[in-house]
Amino acid sequence: MGRTKKNKPRHKLRGLQDTSRRRSAKAPAAQLAWTPLKQACGCVIDWGWSSQTADPMTFISWCTGRPAAPCPWHADPVAGASGADLPSEVVVQPHGTSVLLHARKAAADRHGLGGELASRLAHLMEVADRGKAALLDDAPAGFRSWLIANTADPAEAWLEHELCDIILNQGRSALPRELLDHLPEQLRNPSPKRPQPESVACNICSFSAAEGGILCACGHDWSCHLGKAGQGEPCSHCPCADMQHD
Repeated sequence: MGRTKKNKPRHKLRGLQDTSRRRSAKAPAAQLAWTPLKQACGCVIDWGWSSQTADPMTFISWCTGRPAAPCPWHADPVAGASGADLPSEVVVQPHGTSVLLHARKAAADRHGLGGELASRLAHLMEVADRGKAALLDDAPAGFRSWLIANTADPAEAWLEHELCDIILNQGRSALPRELLDHLPEQLRNPSPKRPQPESVACNICSFSAAEGGILCACGHDWSCHLGKAGQGEPCSHCPCADMQHD
């Protein structure tokens, strides 16, 4: 007969954290993508996600609200627990979703990037609040022309592209802004050389597809993958666990 353990009283919050940790154990640490953001309390927090337990659009949506909110360690107590009761890394399930996101206090060498990304995000959302015309005015001229010619909603497409760069790619752009600003005329209205990806989370992927760029077998641009070449490169936009050229 198997052994049994006595039921020990456990704090409600600690129980939820233990359950989250057991679930998140299925997602290898190497496949977690982290983005630092400075929050309203002044803390810089690394927010992470894995394609095994979340999706990129939910992660983006969650992160857009972080600069205006306190971090988990300075938020209002949950179930009677203060921030001091929380471990150094926690798992969060955004309300109304089934995804699991990760949070940890960012290392000191990530604080500068966290502040920069939060500032860029705040600027982008402020521009978005002014309407679609303001969003398009904020886009590089050459890429704006391409978006108008190739997307149904160019302002929304630019917003999604910038959110992807800031949050999923930690501020790195697949193409320099100078190139997007002075996009050659022949590239502004291209004739597609290959099918567009079925699930495009940023317009760089779509642009690369149209121009016959280097794509993963999943259809997304290679530069949107997070890992190092040859060491497992999970896609930012889909469950593809490793970049494979098609």
